[in-house]
Amino acid sequence: MAKTRTVQNSEGQVVDQVVEIIRFMGENKLAEIDLETSQMKLKLKKHGNVPVHTVQIPAHQSYMPTMPVFDSSNAPANANTKKPAAEKPVEADTKHHKIISPMAGTFYRAPSPTSEPFCKEGDSITVGQTVCIVEAMKMMNEIKADKAGKVVKILLENGKPVEKGVVLFHIGD
Repeated sequence: MAKTRTVQNSEGQVVDQVVEIIRFMGENKLAEIDLETSQMKLKLKKHGNVPVHTVQIPAHQSYMPTMPVFDSSNAPANANTKKPAAEKPVEADTKHHKIISPMAGTFYRAPSPTSEPFCKEGDSITVGQTVCIVEAMKMMNEIKADKAGKVVKILLENGKPVEKGVVLFHIGD
């Protein structure tokens, strides 16, 4: 019968805290964390597609050697991962004003799934009017028109991922 080791001292608590920090990094897609306290120095860094985490503990408290820890929860994504939607191929449009996404997130044309869209192609809009929402990190960010005019083209589909800098709307006079 195999025995399991239960650590109940402060060193065990430190290990538990480090494991929790590694989990936090994975959940929040962080590439690097540096943490230094009077009792330890912790530096976690992900390199390329293979995450490597290094734990350093002062020699007087060393109960395990400094070693890389491989975290499989951050392994490269599989083919089912949603890819950000790129701007639809459109000929270079220099005659229309462009409303550009200020952040990466999810593009929504309406405030809720059952609501009417903020605007449609052909609608006239005013400066400061909300034209869409980009959801980023569970925050709903209203994107407002910075020019009055007519919505000539909406370049993304509702609910699709969008990258920062992607053109969302073409606005004409």
